[in-house]
Amino acid sequence: MSLRKLMAIAGVVSAMTISVGVATAQDITFYNDKNGWQDGFTALTKGASEASGLNVKAELLTPTDKYQAFIQSSVAGGNAPPIFTWWNGKQLEALAETGAIAPLTEAWDKAIADGNFSEAERELVTVDGKPYAALLNVARWPVLYNKHAFEKAGIAAPPKTWEELLDACEKLKAAGYVPFNAPNVGGWMGLIWFSEFMIRTNPDAFVGLTDGTVPYNGPEVQKAFQLWTDFYAKGYYTDPREQDDTKFFVNQQAAMFLIGEWMAGSIADKGLKPGEDFGAFIMPTVTPDVPNSIIVEAAPIVVSQKALADNPNMAKVVDYLMTPEATDAVQIFNGNLKAKPTNAIIEEVNNLVAEAKPRSIVRWWEAVPADLQGDLVAQMGAFMLNPTADNATKVMNDMESLNADYWASR
Repeated sequence: MSLRKLMAIAGVVSAMTISVGVATAQDITFYNDKNGWQDGFTALTKGASEASGLNVKAELLTPTDKYQAFIQSSVAGGNAPPIFTWWNGKQLEALAETGAIAPLTEAWDKAIADGNFSEAERELVTVDGKPYAALLNVARWPVLYNKHAFEKAGIAAPPKTWEELLDACEKLKAAGYVPFNAPNVGGWMGLIWFSEFMIRTNPDAFVGLTDGTVPYNGPEVQKAFQLWTDFYAKGYYTDPREQDDTKFFVNQQAAMFLIGEWMAGSIADKGLKPGEDFGAFIMPTVTPDVPNSIIVEAAPIVVSQKALADNPNMAKVVDYLMTPEATDAVQIFNGNLKAKPTNAIIEEVNNLVAEAKPRSIVRWWEAVPADLQGDLVAQMGAFMLNPTADNATKVMNDMESLNADYWASR
């Protein structure tokens, strides 16, 4: 649900059981939906507290759709949390338009002058010339793969072509593995494989979906759904109803996991060693004439105007978030030029990107207009629960109906 829609129902905020804002002058609640990152958030908020003299505490709220509705309702009701994670692209644009969050120009100027970040990172959180967030995470979306499963299946190296990928899937099935872990956790993961099939067949059309120039039931999308349906028919995916997003990859029932590289830390916490037990590769394109791409996302940390005005020490929290010490504490790659590499997967993806030079494409979640996001991703999730050709046609038509109505109203 969008911020505009929620303005009309802001009264729901009072009905929610979660308290927003500052409990005392010194207590700051840092809201996030980053399940599996809580050790990092504990270290991050400890550092922020020490740097500012405030008592900054992380508050996890999941799943993602519930978190998003809570934040949007709070903002619409004029009660934005003091500090919270969000998404960049059109999601950050919509939030900045409300006037609820503070531009962080001074903090970014200092961070760039200190050599911590470059202008490229600032651009990820810039709206109308002003940066509105610090960065928690900058992530590429590779395929994580279990090295032991590949060895057992007789796969010598990660696939470089689509034919090699399909061959690997069949070998993994023969060796007793499900090729891909593919949950639909938190109401948003339906976008993952839809996006991937789009950029592996027609990346320009994928971008066109986000600006209204390509319909959701056109031939480009039909091709993506055909591939998606085929992968389900061949048994390449785990059960989408599983609500533990890493379960089948960690217990080694599934051999691959298409996901943001940030997931490597959570997988490591559950016992698999990055670089030793699992590695990464970039998904090949379906045909050689399609230029390779990779999905990129950024996770901003935003601060409310009110919190910054009421408590000047919040500026010290922001300054801390821009330091390499903060990045090292949370152990998540965010583009900080002075931070230590967080794990072997980050280094591997850095090397893959440097070698292949794929086109960077903003993730669908951040690129699509806010008013369309929830309804469209719900349709993708509905397909995952009934991945038939007939349902694919219905889902595409339903998505295009929503899409056409939105762009006709602009």
